[in-house]
Amino acid sequence: MGTADEIDSSATPSAFALSPMALVKALRPLQWVKNGLVFMPFVFAVDVAWSTDDLGPVPGLLLKLLLLAVAFCALSSAVYLLNDLMDRAGDRQHPVKRNRPVASGKVSVPMAASVMVLLAAAGLLVMVLVEPLLGVTGGVYALVNVGYSLGLKQVVLLDAFSVTSGYVIRAVAGAVAIDVAPSPWLYATTGAGALFIVLGRRFAEVRLAGEAAEEQRPVLKDYAGPFINQLLIVSAAAAWLSYTLYTVEAANLPNNNTMLLTLPLVTFGLFRYLYLLNNSERAEAPEQLIVRDLPLVLSIISWIAVSALVLLLNN
Repeated sequence: MGTADEIDSSATPSAFALSPMALVKALRPLQWVKNGLVFMPFVFAVDVAWSTDDLGPVPGLLLKLLLLAVAFCALSSAVYLLNDLMDRAGDRQHPVKRNRPVASGKVSVPMAASVMVLLAAAGLLVMVLVEPLLGVTGGVYALVNVGYSLGLKQVVLLDAFSVTSGYVIRAVAGAVAIDVAPSPWLYATTGAGALFIVLGRRFAEVRLAGEAAEEQRPVLKDYAGPFINQLLIVSAAAAWLSYTLYTVEAANLPNNNTMLLTLPLVTFGLFRYLYLLNNSERAEAPEQLIVRDLPLVLSIISWIAVSALVLLLNN
């Protein structure tokens, strides 16, 4: 077997290295939905977002958040390119990941590296222009993900915590951008929910890989067996409990506890996701799992609608 560089040079014709569609796929646009988390502090800051008397600075705040979301799209795509560059040799051993643009050779290593640098620089620049402190937030996000690609992804638990931190950082950045201080419960809920999703992916990877788990991702051997089942159950319970407490304890939510009306929808969503993790062949790709499952999509839409209605009626 040749080296990774030898495989790179002979995997596919060089013309594929310039394929626009392959490059777009390498940016993983489906993952950009995560960047919607930057809007969460705005949505649940009732005194800012739900004021019916005076729109005040709301359009300007929304523009800031939109620019921040775009910046995170660029920065996160740069991170995905870095990860694909680092993992390209191992990805070729995976039945699905071997089709990724970088691993398959459809996007050349030099092109992926160049686009990665441009996207990272553009993302950080936009963040600094929106709010200088966001440059620090973006820098922390980038450092954590570089650490993940360089070795944290091979350390059991730390790999999951590293990925989870990206969700929380997005929520923090959204609060910084509009200069609000959401309830700490928002961050606790975001972190617990993200950890549940990340551990769910590890669960699915272990289940689908079977005896080849260690070959596909060495850290999976440490998750195999009852350990990942225990982690998934604990994280699901933590996500449910933190959201429940958030609806009751958060100072910026209605005092009459009407946000509890959204709890059945969240409970259904958690249980539906657990069901899919155990039965779907797409379970190791949460973004595809979520957007392609109609019951789960409907539960998310219903949660958004009921939350908006509760906040509007209690403003």
